[in-house]
Amino acid sequence: MKHLKLYHIPIAYMLLYVVAILLTGMWLFLLSQGLASSDILSTLSHIANAPEAKSLHNFIEVATPHMFAIGTLIFVVAHFMLFSTKVSQKFSLRISITLFIVALLNIVAYLPIIFGLVVSGWVKLLALGVFVLLFLVLLGMVAFSL
Repeated sequence: MKHLKLYHIPIAYMLLYVVAILLTGMWLFLLSQGLASSDILSTLSHIANAPEAKSLHNFIEVATPHMFAIGTLIFVVAHFMLFSTKVSQKFSLRISITLFIVALLNIVAYLPIIFGLVVSGWVKLLALGVFVLLFLVLLGMVAFSL
């Protein structure tokens, strides 16, 4: 980042805050899928084999605020890369655009399940996993830039 000492404080706070949002988001996703015990493997296999039934109305009701919130979060985190002197702007732009695309795929991952094109919940789990990993890469780039 630029050589201003006070930049480190809000950026470090933002990194902790975003990691907390990411962890609670994954936890709420697992709770909505029936995480009633501490056995995470059985919950993941349940999601993969028989995901919770969703309707198109339920999907629209959930997807709309998620698109706004996830898009805003990516927007804020990605803009911290504008001040980076250690990571090229071309590379951070590619990561940011890819992250927006993966976030959209994560949000619409239930559509193939709703319309009966896919029976398994692996689509949603894979989309969520790729989104979280790519978002952690972006957060790592911001932390590296401090």
